[in-house]
Amino acid sequence: MNHDVTRRGDDTDVLIAGAGPVGQVLALLLAQQGLRVSVVERWAQPYPLPRAVAMSHDVQRVLRQLGMGAELDGMLEPWGVDGQRFSFADGAGRTLGDSEYPLESESGLAQMSGFSQPDLETLLERRVRAEPRIDQYRGFSLDGLTDDGSGVSATIRPHTGLAPVPDGAPRTLRAAYAVGCDGANSTVRALLGLELTDLGFNRDWLVVDVIPHTPPDWLPYACQVLGPGRPTTLVPAGPGRRRWEFMIMPTDDQESVDTDENSWELLKSFEIHPGNAELVRHARYTFRGRWADRWNKGRVVLAGDAAHQMPPFTGQGLNSGIRDAANLAWRLVLLVRGEGDERLLEDYTAERSGQIARVIQDTVGLGRLICMTDPDECAERDAMLGGSVGMVHEVRENWTLRGGTLQDDGIGGGLGLQATVGSGTRTGLLDEVLPAGGFLLLGRDRDPLELLSPVQRTAWQRLRGRSAHFGPGGLTDTEGRYAAWFEQLNASVVLIRPDFHLFGGVRTPHAADGLVHNLSERVLAERASLS
Repeated sequence: MNHDVTRRGDDTDVLIAGAGPVGQVLALLLAQQGLRVSVVERWAQPYPLPRAVAMSHDVQRVLRQLGMGAELDGMLEPWGVDGQRFSFADGAGRTLGDSEYPLESESGLAQMSGFSQPDLETLLERRVRAEPRIDQYRGFSLDGLTDDGSGVSATIRPHTGLAPVPDGAPRTLRAAYAVGCDGANSTVRALLGLELTDLGFNRDWLVVDVIPHTPPDWLPYACQVLGPGRPTTLVPAGPGRRRWEFMIMPTDDQESVDTDENSWELLKSFEIHPGNAELVRHARYTFRGRWADRWNKGRVVLAGDAAHQMPPFTGQGLNSGIRDAANLAWRLVLLVRGEGDERLLEDYTAERSGQIARVIQDTVGLGRLICMTDPDECAERDAMLGGSVGMVHEVRENWTLRGGTLQDDGIGGGLGLQATVGSGTRTGLLDEVLPAGGFLLLGRDRDPLELLSPVQRTAWQRLRGRSAHFGPGGLTDTEGRYAAWFEQLNASVVLIRPDFHLFGGVRTPHAADGLVHNLSERVLAERASLS
């Protein structure tokens, strides 16, 4: 149900400010678990032009959890499917090194895929409009938030997208919790008075999106051209699309940088011109590296660009926002149901802000190398990078989640493996064979649920957890990947959270009771906690 008037009683479980991909994915995840959601967005329609172009495997897994697999297959271009590589070249055009894009990942999907964001936003908008548990208030801005400890009251006002409607009557929405997914200039963040940590990285770039008329076989698949001339990035941007990013130089005519004429001029050296390509858009951006010091205050939380902004050099901006949504959704579900411990939102901040800080620090570090223009500094950089650039496109170990709602056992914080499994009726990826959503106890060779004590079995039921195992009466490890994974973890049972991250694991099946106990002690409210 979607309309531009308040619903009867102005009641909802979660109010979300911002109907970009992060806000809409969060809304759909919450609605999938039975929550009522209201989304407030000042723009009447989704943004029609490309922005993000890279989707990580774990984010794709989140979207497939929402039943979007068939649509995603048509809009994604897995990077490296034909052995293509990402190359780094110096200012003279000499290749310093290259790296491959792995087609395998912990999620059973390509490590990274290109896409056009308007295609994704169209899909999300259609799904949100079809979901009866979501009320969407497009054409409204958020003017105020009041948290009285038992809920949040939000004041919204009709908005044209550019400015409030003169004399537009304000309305009030009442929610149990509110989430700010309202972008880099977040109203929610400002209302909460939350400060940002800024790494002081500010570089202006021109982003140019192009649709070649025929496959541009003369171009590298993806490359980074380094200074001392103009640093330039070329990446695939979804089926049939290419993106260039040109660093804006001090010598450029700043008034004419963001024009069609200048865009075509910059593309000329790549043999791209109006006769063989369509210029979709060009936009000037200031790349920054910063994040909110706190992501929650009372019953109000931040996610996406409202909580962090980063340069595009590792392709993690939108991906990080969807990770926020997946990490936050199951916590809000427990809290709205009255089962969740109040620490859940603090744990969300600890996990996500800690990981984001490391991602942004790494991305800004790479950005400083890419943006160099001093000839002597560039020569030193090129000597350092020669033959070792593969590292910049690997998912780093220090990006693993830490702290928060995790066991500190060397297992907690990693991603749960998704590989091909068989059941009595079908064979497919784990998420396709098992029901979607919820906590999962996964056993190496026997059902962990059978080994839970009555107390922990009750706790597991309160968490609405599931169990599965390999071996007799269970799943078939079709490719042997799970056997190797359990061996690598030195575990017999692992507990996987609804966001596909591992809470932790245990070495013996009988220790699964303690695993569930540790989780329930951390996430269940005291009245629901069982010891």
